[in-house]
Amino acid sequence: MSVRDRLVRWLDDERERQLEFLRVFTRIDTCNPPGDTTEAADFFRRFLDAEGIAWRTEAPQAAMPNLIASFAGAKPGRHLVLNGHLDVFPVGDRSVWKRDPLSGDIVDGRVHGRGTVDMKCGTTALLFVFAYLHRLRAELPGRVTLTVVSDEETGGQWGADWLVRNCAKEVLGDCVLNTEPSGVHTVRFGEKSMLWLRFRISVPGGHSAYPHTSPSATKIAASLIKNLETIEAMVPDEPATVRQTLERAEVQQAADRSLGVGGAAVMRRVSVNIGTLKGGVKINMLPAECVLEADFRPPVGITRAAVLDEVKAIVARYPMVTFEELLAGNPESTWSDPTHEMVGHLTRNAAEALGHPPQPIVSLGGTDTRFWRRAGVPCFVYGCSPAGMGGIDEAVSIAEFQHVLRTHALAAFDYLMAGR
Repeated sequence: MSVRDRLVRWLDDERERQLEFLRVFTRIDTCNPPGDTTEAADFFRRFLDAEGIAWRTEAPQAAMPNLIASFAGAKPGRHLVLNGHLDVFPVGDRSVWKRDPLSGDIVDGRVHGRGTVDMKCGTTALLFVFAYLHRLRAELPGRVTLTVVSDEETGGQWGADWLVRNCAKEVLGDCVLNTEPSGVHTVRFGEKSMLWLRFRISVPGGHSAYPHTSPSATKIAASLIKNLETIEAMVPDEPATVRQTLERAEVQQAADRSLGVGGAAVMRRVSVNIGTLKGGVKINMLPAECVLEADFRPPVGITRAAVLDEVKAIVARYPMVTFEELLAGNPESTWSDPTHEMVGHLTRNAAEALGHPPQPIVSLGGTDTRFWRRAGVPCFVYGCSPAGMGGIDEAVSIAEFQHVLRTHALAAFDYLMAGR
């Protein structure tokens, strides 16, 4: 039996173990906020211990530990990094869920629970990929490192960003694989930036029967929002490789929408979302203050500074408005070469099950890969469908979970062996 055949055998024979790990992981509360992932980290440590794999913890915040595990193969070669996160979105109102959001129940071929899609299934998949590659270490070249991080849902300051800045020699590597939800019909080679701004509107306020005495902070907010939405019309100056790849994805989507590429136009423009809006204290009072938070996502080819310049020009029309940046220092939109060898390994192995190769595109959502790309390391994302992530009754397809695990395991193996 070949080395690759042994890997395939473990992928097939241990499906129940893989699934049970995901279900137990789902039952561990890692909602962020508050972001306490200590119990989940312990669960991962026990798995690594059982596989005889050494690990260590980096925890700049005690309740948000990050795990690093690494091994060297039989001879020098490429350094591949696998990255996933432990924390998930908050549950919200539990009463509107059909079942316990931490149940891990299996219904209709899906594992149910908060974070199953984003990204407990993906992090579980990479843990097993790492374990299987570790079993083959005597016959593999190179090095493989697993980073299981916290704080992804609130910016990564104490998670991936911290590791890349403080443990670079261990975690940078030659290439990174990540399993954030992307859809099995796409491989993400880049992602938009995240520019988060908080706007504060302050006016005198007063009694609503006397609107001539003061402007209304909420009415100003409504006007400001309409102006901010005009930023979506900005035109990106994309690198030729990115433009050509995305144009092909758009054509492919138009030809066959069943491929599920989706959002092709959104990939190439700034998106503007008003995430929160708070103003006023009583129905018959003119609001004296309104605070709104906006999430701008600049695509490849539009800088954060260019978006900020547009925002400043708009705010200059409103002397009663100030704003501040949240997540200051967040990376620009990032991208890796869509013709990179790893894209070929992912698409080829995925196509064996899908019947067609996934389309390389730019991610609409943010991932921790941006920190590696900022450091010059190629990164690629392949994961389950993002449908339902962060929503009520979130659940992941078991078939997609197993497909993603298999695709990453074989792509990782092929990448390492090609570097001999």
